Amino acid sequence: MREIATYFKASLRTVARAYEILEREGLFSLLRGSQTLLAGTTDSTQKLVRGVVGIPIWLHSMVVSPFTRATWMEVEERLRKNGFVADLIFFRTGEDCLPDFGERLLEHDLNFIIWHTPHPLASHVRLYLQDHGVRQITIQMKESPMSEFPPTYLLDWQPAYREMANAWRDAGIRLVLIPNPVYLPSQQAITGFRRFLEGCGMKTRLVEGTASALLENIQGQGVTVVAFMDQEGADSLCNKNPAIIEHISLTARLAFCRGLIRLPYLEERPTRVDIAGFSPIEIASRIESDFCHQSSRLHMERLHTFEANYQPQKSLNDIMEHL
Repeated sequence: MREIATYFKASLRTVARAYEILEREGLFSLLRGSQTLLAGTTDSTQKLVRGVVGIPIWLHSMVVSPFTRATWMEVEERLRKNGFVADLIFFRTGEDCLPDFGERLLEHDLNFIIWHTPHPLASHVRLYLQDHGVRQITIQMKESPMSEFPPTYLLDWQPAYREMANAWRDAGIRLVLIPNPVYLPSQQAITGFRRFLEGCGMKTRLVEGTASALLENIQGQGVTVVAFMDQEGADSLCNKNPAIIEHISLTARLAFCRGLIRLPYLEERPTRVDIAGFSPIEIASRIESDFCHQSSRLHMERLHTFEANYQPQKSLNDIMEHL
């Protein structure tokens, strides 16, 4: 700035004000006490971006599900290290089924999109993106695949359910109570789940999805399991009525059969639960391997299936998540 002032025979204050104006207009980048750089008229991105990967995330699941948070944090980190931009796109309950959701996704200028168990009623959104050339990677439930959209990955709950059923049978459990789920895909999965448990010698009973109805059905039944088949319904039951759920846990076994949810009240107490779920690290690692190193062959590879694991009687104190 002193050199400029001397050259134009102007005061240093005048030059400083001119620099401030040019910086506000985006033409200069000032490093105080160091140097002045011309911003230039072309993109100065230092690293080549291989593509923008959209990841639609149900906002409710991001709030209540440790699995959702861990999985997409891990995927975002791995994609970034491989030159991709992971664009996390949050939506509220039911918003992913609206006609204009596809237009909202296209506004993000996506090259790819990763769907995790997309809602069955959102097929028109996927068709819309397909028509606009967005490449789609789909993670679906093995028990209820969507025929019009071939999956890239499948989630298989049966290995965890087999271990779970054996553990319950060995513990003398003969009755499994299932609160009516709120989430539509979980409603569809209940039939197979009940058939599986009944084939293992246990009775199942659907009950109203309220804490009082659960408490009423537990009384006088002996050793019983309360099996939550969706995270939305489990969140409503456990976090709106935590004291009742804690009382139920003293006489019945709690099982989160579609992944654990965050339980702040119960985490501070000696509560143990059964958990069926998937490994976020395994899923993120596989996506990184296939997507980043073999992206051109994603839909040509043999379909990969992730298998759920079973964790019996885990103490919530030991696995509580610090946000």
